[in-house]
Order: sequence, then structure tokens, then C-alpha cells
Amino acid sequence: MALAIQALEPRFIEQLAAWHQAEWYHLDESVNESVRRQRLAAHCDTRSLPATYVALLDGELVGSICLVSHDVPDRPQYSPWLSRVFVAEQYRGRGIGKALIDRARVEMRRQGHGALYLVTEDKGPYYARMGWQTIENYKLNNHSVEIMKLPL
Repeated sequence: MALAIQALEPRFIEQLAAWHQAEWYHLDESVNESVRRQRLAAHCDTRSLPATYVALLDGELVGSICLVSHDVPDRPQYSPWLSRVFVAEQYRGRGIGKALIDRARVEMRRQGHGALYLVTEDKGPYYARMGWQTIENYKLNNHSVEIMKLPL
């Protein structure tokens, strides 16, 4: 099976918006699937932020990773952010998430960034194995999360 990581294409927006809504609706109830589709439409050009990369396994959409300038409104000092790292459940445990993160690291380094940030509810140990460090425990809409940083 061949894994490819590429820029988001409009044909994948509908599926990604549905996946992202199902996975993260509880973190911000003001964001619905329609809003997610609109936001993703601005992520297809990966030369600047925001940008989204997708993972394709033998041409089938299996995951995504978004890169945004800011993901936590009251932490403007942290930028850029990994956001919405997602792999479809049946494809988890195959290294697809790591491949998406590795691609994001390369792209952000190429754009001149020195670090990446992310928010996670429960995947801190996963990210820590890749070198991410918790820099802050934070409340995001009354949900306890970690803010993590990875030097590039």
C-alpha cells in the first residue's frame, strides 16, 4: 500500500469537515460542519497559512493535518500550530499520523518557523514520543488540554 501526503484538494473538504466535526465538536460548539467546510476551503494553498495536508493510502483519503497561525486566541505568542491531526479509525496505528506530522515539520521549517505548537486533550504521550514538550496546561472552553511545543 502506498501512502502519499499532499496538499488538500477541494474534493476532500466534505469528508474532512465531517470527520473533524465528529472528532472535535465538543471543544467549540459554535463551530459546525458548514463552518468547517468554509474554513477548509481556505486551506488548499499550502504556500502559506492556513494550510491542510491529507494522507492518501492507495488514493483513498485516510487522514489530515491542518497548520494555522493561531489556534488558541489568547496565546498569540505561540505560532504556528498543528491543528486537527486526524487519521480515520480503521487506519490508526500504521504511522500515518507521524507521516503527516513529519510533513508539517518540513513545511514549517521551510517557511522559516522555529517551532510548532498544538493542543491535545489526551494524546500528550503520543506527541511526547516524537519530542513534543508540554509547555502549559490550559482550559479550552472548559476542557482541560495541554499546549505542547516542538522545536524545529
